[in-house]
Amino acid sequence: MESIFLKLAQYPIVETERLLLRPVTLDDAEAMFDYASDKDNTRYTFLTNQSLEETKNNIAQFYLTNPLGRWGIELKSNGKFIGTIDLHKIDPVLKKAAIGYIINKKYWNQGLTTEANRAVIKLVFEKIGMNKLVALHDKDNPASGKVMEKSGMRFSHEEAYACMDQHEEGRIVTRVHYVLTKEDYFANK
Repeated sequence: MESIFLKLAQYPIVETERLLLRPVTLDDAEAMFDYASDKDNTRYTFLTNQSLEETKNNIAQFYLTNPLGRWGIELKSNGKFIGTIDLHKIDPVLKKAAIGYIINKKYWNQGLTTEANRAVIKLVFEKIGMNKLVALHDKDNPASGKVMEKSGMRFSHEEAYACMDQHEEGRIVTRVHYVLTKEDYFANK
């Protein structure tokens, strides 16, 4: 049986109506730094990048060393790199993974993140053969939960006292978990 990783290797590019999901390269560093250096954009994701060099290093460490299941989000209309969508915590035995995303705030509220999320969800269930996808967001970021819901994911539970906020000293994060199983995906397709 072909492994999840071999299957993922067959899909470095995923197309949607408006988007091209494709490998992240060092050429994307300036566009990534545009949102990775913005505190509003990174508020619920990762520590804000302080320099272009830091962004380049992050691309090299995260995207170039392990590109499978990690895509840059590019607008087909103009070729602009606007964000990323990633599978992480991939379990090849249980065939499950977590999905995460970030998009430049200049492109929020246009359905682009949902479009990318739906495309990756379709890929993992229809082509890769995954059993389950999970996603989570900070309770204070309900917009991310809306993306998960619009993508077909179901609310699972809230996790109080999940971690300390990386951006706001002393704030304890409550995480909201969503899940989608292959059975639910195909039943609602």
